[in-house]
Amino acid sequence: MNQLFQLTCHKFGIVALAVSVLSVAGCAPNPVTQKAVADYKSVASQISIGDAREHVLAILQTNQQVIPSHFKRQPERYLSYGEQVEIHFIRTRLDPGGSNSDDDFTPYVFKNDVLVSVGWTYVSKTDFLDKAREAISAGGVKQDQDVVGDRR
Repeated sequence: MNQLFQLTCHKFGIVALAVSVLSVAGCAPNPVTQKAVADYKSVASQISIGDAREHVLAILQTNQQVIPSHFKRQPERYLSYGEQVEIHFIRTRLDPGGSNSDDDFTPYVFKNDVLVSVGWTYVSKTDFLDKAREAISAGGVKQDQDVVGDRR
């Protein structure tokens, strides 16, 4: 009886270890994701400020489509002075831990469907992200709705 109990505990331990390893492996970037991030620079060179949103996203999404959803970030949308603003976050870096920090993404900012900025400098200076987050957290505004931002 004691041997049966030990055998059961041993099997349970092996199963628990296997589940732990598989769950951690599922969060780690796979080689396809790593290649997509590595190939980003060659893809980005095909894009210029002033390009249409559809053109830019078609190029970027071809590169990014192989990346699993848990390594992506949803775009943010709102209105600023009557202009539609969209910020799309493109995975351009992978930390070994598989984080989703701001440094792992490059923002592409579109105003009225035209690319106006690539990178964090413009986003940070104009506080676009903070304004969108403030409006969303104020209540009554859902993430996928336009938010009127007054930057005075």
